[in-house]
Amino acid sequence: MSAVEIKSELRSLRAGRGVAAPNLAARLGDHLLALCGGGAGGTDRIDEPANLRERVIAELRSQTRQLPEDMALAARVALGLHAQAQDTHLRGRVAWLARQLGREDRTALRRINEAEVLLAEAIGRELASRSSHPVGDGWHVAALRVLVRLDTGSMEAYEERRIVADRDGIQQVKLGMSLPRQPDSTGLDVRAEVHWGGRLIRHERPLPQRSQLVIGLPRPLVAGESCDFSVVTRLGPRQVASPHYALTATRRCRRFELRVRFDPDRLPKWVRRVAGEPVRLLDTPAPGSELLQPDAVGEVYTEFDDPELYLAYGAQWLAVPDP
Repeated sequence: MSAVEIKSELRSLRAGRGVAAPNLAARLGDHLLALCGGGAGGTDRIDEPANLRERVIAELRSQTRQLPEDMALAARVALGLHAQAQDTHLRGRVAWLARQLGREDRTALRRINEAEVLLAEAIGRELASRSSHPVGDGWHVAALRVLVRLDTGSMEAYEERRIVADRDGIQQVKLGMSLPRQPDSTGLDVRAEVHWGGRLIRHERPLPQRSQLVIGLPRPLVAGESCDFSVVTRLGPRQVASPHYALTATRRCRRFELRVRFDPDRLPKWVRRVAGEPVRLLDTPAPGSELLQPDAVGEVYTEFDDPELYLAYGAQWLAVPDP
């Protein structure tokens, strides 16, 4: 991917209101369209303008997180991504950045130009990675937000997903989860329902420790179109709960946010952040170095951008023994 061409597209986008421009679709070049799920020159594959704007903002924010902090700030200000720099003209946003830096406007503009180069390189790497690692089944996850409740009778997981179609005609998706083998080997005791945004077509158990949901979507998606839905999973009284919740992605996931809610009267001995580990390492609980401290209501929170495929991301804990 040509970083020079991407830089030119970013420079065009930063003019005027940036990502808040009313004619946003017309302001995006082929590379930025591809980054946001459309094909090269594929404005016919972009759905509602509000959804396009949301995807542009999410993708550009994700890419700026890869930059050094000062460069990330400059890039966000230039493109209109910073909440406190919302001037309708680029020169106003440059002036805001100059005040933050304690420098002249020309110095702030030079910082923006430098950040633009780095951002173009990051976007080029992302597009190259997508080309060399095509996702399976024609869709990927733009955002996954999970609340795991351990303050209830049994573990409950509330999962909200935003998926994006990579080809036309996506009508259903499959979601899988693995759990410890039952002591009596009678199979998993898992109950699941689609809370909103879709319907449960069937609940499969392809392996003794594997549960799989087939979710029907509200309508067939076209390439680049997104769809949100929520799934609630509850473990039955016979099901052994794992002392961790981890995403092991088998398709691209742009953003993963996890909140675990413990009983504040029975907090675990420790909670640790799991970031890019072989899943088998979770079989032997160990506190590690990235400990998470439950807050006053017993919750911990962690987040990940672009988790690598087939590695585990999430949280692990060591529960106190039952009295």
